[in-house]
Amino acid sequence: MARIFTPLLVTQCAMALETPICIEWANVVEGVVARRGARRDRLRGLCSCGRCALDAMMRDPLTAQSRFCKPSSFRHRTGVRFTQSLLLLAIGMAISTSGHAQEQACQIIPSGQEFWIRLSEPVSTYSSKNGATVQAILIESPRCHGIPVFSTGTAVQGHIAHLRRVGMGLRHASSAVAIDFDEILAGPQPLPFKAQVEEVANGREDVKRGVIEGVAGEETPQALMTTRLLHLPSWNPESYWIFLLRRAAFPYSPEPEIYLPPGTDLRLRLMAPLELPAGLPSAPQTDTPEDGAKIDTGLRAKLLALPDRSSTGKGQPSDVVNLAFLGSAQQIEQAFRAAGWTYGDSVSTWSVLREMRALSVLNSYPHLPISNQWLSGEAPDFTLQKSFDSYQKREHIRFWNETGLEQNLWVGGAIRETSAAWSFRRRKFIHHVDSDLAAEREKVVRDLTLTGCVANVYRVQRAKAPERLKNAGGDTLRTDWRVAVVQLRDCEAAPNLFLTSSTALPSRPRTRLGRFVRTQALSIHDLWRSNAIYASFDFSRMFIHSLQNRSLQNRRIREYEAAEKNIAVENTASGAN
Repeated sequence: MARIFTPLLVTQCAMALETPICIEWANVVEGVVARRGARRDRLRGLCSCGRCALDAMMRDPLTAQSRFCKPSSFRHRTGVRFTQSLLLLAIGMAISTSGHAQEQACQIIPSGQEFWIRLSEPVSTYSSKNGATVQAILIESPRCHGIPVFSTGTAVQGHIAHLRRVGMGLRHASSAVAIDFDEILAGPQPLPFKAQVEEVANGREDVKRGVIEGVAGEETPQALMTTRLLHLPSWNPESYWIFLLRRAAFPYSPEPEIYLPPGTDLRLRLMAPLELPAGLPSAPQTDTPEDGAKIDTGLRAKLLALPDRSSTGKGQPSDVVNLAFLGSAQQIEQAFRAAGWTYGDSVSTWSVLREMRALSVLNSYPHLPISNQWLSGEAPDFTLQKSFDSYQKREHIRFWNETGLEQNLWVGGAIRETSAAWSFRRRKFIHHVDSDLAAEREKVVRDLTLTGCVANVYRVQRAKAPERLKNAGGDTLRTDWRVAVVQLRDCEAAPNLFLTSSTALPSRPRTRLGRFVRTQALSIHDLWRSNAIYASFDFSRMFIHSLQNRSLQNRRIREYEAAEKNIAVENTASGAN
């Protein structure tokens, strides 16, 4: 009985807990039982047929044999109870130790983790004050063992630690603000933490060491042209008309002040370990509806049969198809509109003029046209995009209707543009894209889930292919070849995650006269930059920044490859176990 009962419980313990300490205790107990069984077998061998050496040493072999070899029900029951008690004690200690170790691990979130928040109140360098409180909500929580720690919508609080305003432009030509977020309101008491801003989503603002920096005077199109053209009349007076033409063609100037309205997404990084208090309520798993969802096998086969990349008009492979939607066109429009997305205009004379104006003021064009690409020889049915205050940065998706394969099936590829530059080879402005396609895909799924318009999310894994690709613009792309299938529904009342605050903060001088005076004052700062010496310095700085950006991109690629190798090693180890 003990031989049957013991291995059964040992196997159940190892399969149920799958912890090293449980397996170790199970091996110990199994070894003890095996040694006891071997000892009993040896004893029986000694007592068999009266042929052992012990019989010769005894006066009465028959009496000795009966004393040593007679089965004892009391001893058997005692052995079984001892084995069971020892095994149950080992299981209890394994469960207690494993649970305590996991609890300790989940009580501290290590520094370096990144997460996203959304401002619920505006921030303005023109009218905000140093030390002012900044309110936000959590839209992507830090994770512990891959599980979100806080619920979506948890309040986050910070304060303005540093602020530099342009004002009338007499002292400063650019603005800056540093926001220290230091409290999470996840329980009865505020939970202190330390984090700094790493990125303003789709914003023209640069972030350096947690400081959000506005548009610098030397980085505007007007300043770039002025520093190159203003000194030309001194060499050739007839070239002065170029300077006047520049003034007439670009009469607008970028807004130097920083204004972050409610709904602005910020990426934060933990700068110190975050200790979680005991009794912290766990985040509801309804925040991730894709967990455990399984897609229909027929639909999976249809998705895998589609091309994995779209192509340009010249047949060059470009975007990776990594999104699919199940729903009507109206449901897609409602969901993306609730998430802050807009339609892209078709190319026309007016769209070109609006694009030039957006480039002149370094602001966004909410309906900036999206170039055509083809999937299975078909142009996209419509395009959607999301931007903030930058001409260079936006997210966009081209949608193709695949109703021929499945009713209300739409596919597309999520792309995040990070910069724009003039291409001499193509003789036009082109946008460079973020190389991490999987991160952008998950961001789109997250934003749609927050709207309350998503019923479920499925995952389809394509066949493994080269993970580093090139798009038509020459940018390097990284992908895991997974397709997120989003099943839409009619939008329900979602948490107030796309807030519009009633607090109004002025973002610039109220009157046109005040803005005119500021523009003239800012133009004075261009005088000392309008010479060949500063132009040489400017070119050198641009070259150094280009090298730094290339080095940063290579470092991110190496980190991505290292992470993929670690995941592959872990999967291999888990498969071997």
